[in-house]
Amino acid sequence: MKVLWVNPSFLDYRVPLYQELNSKLEGDFHVLFSKNRIPERVISKVEKALGPNAHGLQGEKYLKLGKQGEFSNEGLQIPYQKGLFRAMKKIKPDIIIAEGFFQWTPTATLYAKLFSIPFWIAYERTHHTERNCPFWRKKYRILVNNFVTGYLANGSLTSAYLEAEINSGSRPIIKGCMSADSATLSERVHQIAKADKKEPGQGLNFLFVGQFIHRKGLLELCEAWVLHTQTFPEDILTLIGDGELMDVVRSHYSNISSIHIQGLVDYDQIHLYYASADVFVMPTLEDNWSLVVPEAMACGLPVATTLYNGCYPELVQDGVNGKVFDSLDKSSITEMLAYFHEQNLDRMGAASKAIEAEYSPQKVANRIASGILALSKS
Repeated sequence: MKVLWVNPSFLDYRVPLYQELNSKLEGDFHVLFSKNRIPERVISKVEKALGPNAHGLQGEKYLKLGKQGEFSNEGLQIPYQKGLFRAMKKIKPDIIIAEGFFQWTPTATLYAKLFSIPFWIAYERTHHTERNCPFWRKKYRILVNNFVTGYLANGSLTSAYLEAEINSGSRPIIKGCMSADSATLSERVHQIAKADKKEPGQGLNFLFVGQFIHRKGLLELCEAWVLHTQTFPEDILTLIGDGELMDVVRSHYSNISSIHIQGLVDYDQIHLYYASADVFVMPTLEDNWSLVVPEAMACGLPVATTLYNGCYPELVQDGVNGKVFDSLDKSSITEMLAYFHEQNLDRMGAASKAIEAEYSPQKVANRIASGILALSKS
């Protein structure tokens, strides 16, 4: 049975999952994407992984409405991709998976309806990320729900949002459908750990990897860090990434010796920083499912993230592999940072690897393939 995933934009982390899905479906998995949105390195990877089953389209155009912001539901982008319906018709799928409710999904919905084939939506949002969702957008999603066979959801928070606001229990939801490119990073870190990783000193090395933007909570973390080092002066905070807040971070914190601002690091070098860290921190104010969290877990790190991160119920277990905190409460951040000084970090890191293993590309692909094939039968 031929399955087509209509996903205009994705990054490196999707490629191992797509490759596994193609294997599970015995070469009958296809992906349709925009060559205008995806970096060349990712295009090369997905074409290598899927061969002729990777279908890239060019010439996408956008109509932008309202103020475009970094938080969910700030502004609207309406895309137009010439030849999109024709490309679907050429592939002739038996099942379609669309990414979210908008972007290329209206065309995928139309195709599935016209040709009477099962139609799934891969969805990531939560009540928190959709707290500012306008009335008209929710009504549109409820309308699309009438044509949906089922949903592929990240985890429990996404499932809860769908059931309460969109789906009302009328369509099946397959949970646990998000994976990171964990195997590659884990193996690279393992090779370093065997020979080159330094023994930690008295202080701990906390690592942040992400965009330098307001939504990631980086300024809140840095502000609390200054207080933290009054008690733990030998700790280090390493910051990796780039964005509009880079100048602000540098002007306020580059003179603090315990904060190491590395800037943007190539993806193929990021494992070096995971290998040397003791704890990974993602202080996000809003995220569907921060992929850097399972990446760090696969590398054997204890992790800390916020209650605003959609992945925390599945991936972060207090006292087992990490800590959940509130990035809008400075005392919650400082308590989290101090907390790891009292823990067995090796044991926590091992627990992280075990938890993340349930969300490997292999297991997620099996979950998706078996689920959509069983639940799509009439």
